[in-house]
Amino acid sequence: MREGASSERRCYEGRCILCRLAAIGFAVTATRQVSIPCVPGDGLGNRFLLFEGRNLATWKHSLESLAIELCDRDFDGILVVEAGDREGEEPVLKILNRDGGNGGVCLNGLRVAALWGGEEEGSFLMDGRSISWHRCGDDVITVHLAGQDMPQDMEFPPVQAMGLRGVKVPFWNPHAVFSVEDVGAVDLVALAEEVCQQRELFPEGVNVELVAHHGLDALRMRVHERGVGETQACGSAAVAVALMAWAEGPVAPLVVVMNGGCLKLERAQDGGVLVRGKACLGEPEERLLSN
Repeated sequence: MREGASSERRCYEGRCILCRLAAIGFAVTATRQVSIPCVPGDGLGNRFLLFEGRNLATWKHSLESLAIELCDRDFDGILVVEAGDREGEEPVLKILNRDGGNGGVCLNGLRVAALWGGEEEGSFLMDGRSISWHRCGDDVITVHLAGQDMPQDMEFPPVQAMGLRGVKVPFWNPHAVFSVEDVGAVDLVALAEEVCQQRELFPEGVNVELVAHHGLDALRMRVHERGVGETQACGSAAVAVALMAWAEGPVAPLVVVMNGGCLKLERAQDGGVLVRGKACLGEPEERLLSN
């Protein structure tokens, strides 16, 4: 009995060979790291890390945790490109926001991925929609949002917050758009917080946009993206404000001016929308991550 008690005590104190082996094994497991290649990219100030899905095979955790670990203030999210299962099948493009949430459709990220692919034209399956694109220059990509994917019901339910009147725009990702005189005169963070509390209107969160007229054919916009905060630009937000403007006035080409740059939008012949803007890529790099 004493032998058993003594043996148990020695084991508890970590002196027996089994405990030492277990401790060594735990240390190896706890400090194991993997190196994953990626490419940084920028779409009008929206900064991403782009990964090929096949290179994430060694990452044992979720994509959500990868986004949270990598995306501090330097990046708005991660892009993951998955090749099609069969030859000729369009690749799948996923975006996860800084907080690990699903980013849905991200047109700035899509242009980054298009530039990374190196082709003159192509398409991605993003959030269940096939979105085609073509290059217009070294760093300019035009994205075609098909007419069949555009919202048919163009009613704009009212939204109120901080004494401002806005509208809910029915375009893919949830949007609340507020027309103001000066986009810089409104506390966008406080406005977004109040709008997000209206869960009956936006159960999945919401992107909040401030928009003002900026000359004859341009709009000035600031955007607060769900799961990220205020960003330099947002492609789907630009489409949302363009749809609202076209519903209220002539359907003419528009320029949406954001902190990170400009997007040019116009109606396509099929009733969809063409969105043109710049993107750029950084040098490929390796990220060393604890696994």
